[in-house]
Amino acid sequence: MGDWDWGVIERSWPLLRDATWVSIQLFFASLVLATALGLLLALMRLSNSRPLRWISAIYVWIFRGLPALIILFFAFFWLGRELDLTPFQAAVLGLGVSSAAYKAEIIRAGLMAVDDGQYEAAEALGFTKAHAMRRIILPQGVRVMIPTYMSNATLLFKSTSLAAVIGLTELTGRSRQLANSTFKPIEILTAAGVIYLVLTSFLVISQGLLERRFRLKS
Repeated sequence: MGDWDWGVIERSWPLLRDATWVSIQLFFASLVLATALGLLLALMRLSNSRPLRWISAIYVWIFRGLPALIILFFAFFWLGRELDLTPFQAAVLGLGVSSAAYKAEIIRAGLMAVDDGQYEAAEALGFTKAHAMRRIILPQGVRVMIPTYMSNATLLFKSTSLAAVIGLTELTGRSRQLANSTFKPIEILTAAGVIYLVLTSFLVISQGLLERRFRLKS
């Protein structure tokens, strides 16, 4: 530890801080897209329409089978050029549609875990399917989804590091640049690792709080 240079971390902190904020924004934007699309896909998979079930199943099969990095390349080099997307927008699109396949299965499993009697009770009360799903089924399914959903969200946050390959200066990309320019890779990468650990720990704590909240409501 005699050669350890704390100064390089201090000098690099403003750039690491800004890059961390980019990673956080990328994570939340991707998570919103993945959750919304995953919910839609889950409802399609549970619908009575065979074409909708097939579309959902094929989507999940494709995007669970392809590495997120390959999807990012497609989002940036193909759709990015066609739609004139920024690296950030392409990263949100790529990570969002990739993660949506996993979110769809998590949400579907949560909804299927709700007892059939709840559906029957909602129908007996005259609820429409949409009303029953929003007021009865989803709130109960969320309790089952939380552990797997939050674990997958943590993986999604770590996957934001892949956006460095398409030129986005998020935390990993900035850390690599700083490591090369300062010739202090251990110090820089250690600082980046600590930042990732702190932020993923926040997600783990959030999972515990959500589980407690929904358990108390049940």
